[in-house]
Amino acid sequence: MKRRPWLVPDTPYLENTTEVWVRFQEVDALRVVWHGHYLTYFEEGRVAFGREYGLGYQDMLDAGYAAPLVHVELDFHAPARMDDVITIQTRLHEADTATVPFTYRILGGQDQLLCTGFSVQVFTDLEGELSLTQPQFFADFLDRNSDHRVEVSGR
Repeated sequence: MKRRPWLVPDTPYLENTTEVWVRFQEVDALRVVWHGHYLTYFEEGRVAFGREYGLGYQDMLDAGYAAPLVHVELDFHAPARMDDVITIQTRLHEADTATVPFTYRILGGQDQLLCTGFSVQVFTDLEGELSLTQPQFFADFLDRNSDHRVEVSGR
């Protein structure tokens, strides 16, 4: 099976990098991280991203919005093990729609690629109604951070 490249979608992005320790309760009987915990690592990446750039869940709630996860995919490349320090690289990609697309790379020691992934969140109001347009607070967020944006070569 041929794997897609990490940059999905191919748009400018903001990036955060954070590290976490693999804890005892995250490994299975084979002493490797149980596959479901990688979604938690993606969440750790999104939270660290939000702290760095001012786009945390509380910021969204204060603006009158929630951002539920509606799609996620991941590919495993190598296992992480208990007491490993893993690096989570999280990228928020620009989108013309009312979505929040993130890509992820999880790296182990010596930058060994462990996992790649992609997720999409959508905006809803606090009653759960889907927002069909990009909320103003999010457009303002993108404008505020445009000088930190990384352009994708070839665009």
